[in-house]
Amino acid sequence: MATKEFDELALDGTNYPIRASNIKINFASRGILNTIEEPNDGDPEIEPRKLNTALFLLRLYIHKDLKHEYMLETSPLNLWKALKERYDQQKELIWPEANYEWVHLRLQDFKTMAEYNHAVHNICSKLKFCEQEPTEAKKIEKTLSTMLPEDRILTQQYRTNNFQKHSLLIHTLTQAERHHELSLKNAQQRPPGSAPLPEVHFNVQNNAKNKKGFKGNSSNNPKNLTGKRKRNNNRRKFKDRKKGKGKDKAPQPRSNGNKHCNMCGSDTHVAKDCRIPKHLVLLYQKSLKDKKSSENPRFEAHFNLTHEERLEVASSHQAPVELESNINVLPEDVAPLSAMDDMFIEYCSTDPLGDLQ
Repeated sequence: MATKEFDELALDGTNYPIRASNIKINFASRGILNTIEEPNDGDPEIEPRKLNTALFLLRLYIHKDLKHEYMLETSPLNLWKALKERYDQQKELIWPEANYEWVHLRLQDFKTMAEYNHAVHNICSKLKFCEQEPTEAKKIEKTLSTMLPEDRILTQQYRTNNFQKHSLLIHTLTQAERHHELSLKNAQQRPPGSAPLPEVHFNVQNNAKNKKGFKGNSSNNPKNLTGKRKRNNNRRKFKDRKKGKGKDKAPQPRSNGNKHCNMCGSDTHVAKDCRIPKHLVLLYQKSLKDKKSSENPRFEAHFNLTHEERLEVASSHQAPVELESNINVLPEDVAPLSAMDDMFIEYCSTDPLGDLQ
C-alpha cells in the first residue's frame, strides 16, 4: 500500500490550493506532469503506464466520498479538470478572509518575530493563490507601521536603512530580539552593581597550587602523621563495634571534676551550657539556701537565750547547752565560802520585768 506524502483533498475543498500545488510537484518529480496538462499539437502520445500511475495518485489524495463521485473517470486529465472546476472558486472564498487578515495584521500582537514572520508568509501564500500578493515595499511598511509606540526611535532608524527586502528586515529584527533576550538574562542573574560570587573550589585550587612545591616522605610531614593517627583511631573504633554483641548501650556521661553547674548542681556540664528548666533551677537554689540556714541558725537580735522558768514566755530559740566541765572547780586563789560570811551579796532577780509572779 502506498504511503501518503501529504494530506488528501477535503470534501469541502478548503485545502485545495495546497493540495493542487503538492500534486504538481509530485507529478513533476515522477516525470508525469504532462498527464494533467493540455496536449499540444505534435506531442507524442503518453504511455498507458504513466496514465494509470497519474490516475492512481489523483484518486489516492482525494476524500473517499469524492472517489465514489468520480469513480467513472478513467482519464487523469478529465479528473483533474473536474476537481479544478469544482474547487477553483475557492479563490473567491479565500480572498476576503486573507485580505481581512492582512489589513488587521500587526507586529505588536505577536510575542516573537518568528510567530509574526510565520503569519506573514501564511497570509501572503493565500493572497498569492488569489493573485493578490503584496509587494516587498508593502510588507516592509506593514511591519514598521505596526511596531509598538515605545519603539518609535527604532522604527525611524529602520526606515533610514532603506530595506529593499522584507526578509532582510525580519532578519535584523530577529537579531535585535535575541540580543535583548540575552541582556535580560544577564540582568536577572543578580542585582545591578553586585560582583559575581567566588567559585566554590577557588580556595581549594589555590591551596593545591601552593602545595605543589613541597616534596618529601609522608613520615617527615607532621600533618600526615596526625592524619594517620586519626585513621588508625577510626579503624580501632570500627573494630570495637564489630566485637560487641547485642544492642549498643547508650554512652554514659562522664563526670568531670572541672565541670560543675552552679544552676542545677550537675557535674556533666557548666552553667553556660545548662538546659534545665527554670522552675527546677529555682527549686535547687532554694534547697541550697534552706540547707545553709539549717546548718548555721540565725537568732533574733532582741531575745535572750536563757533557761526560763516558764517555757511559754521563753525566747523563740533554745539556748545552746554550755559545757558542764570545771563548773564546781574553783581556782586556788579564790577564797572558800566560809571566808565570805561577812560579805554582802546581792542576788539579781530572775524576773527583771516582774511579770512572772
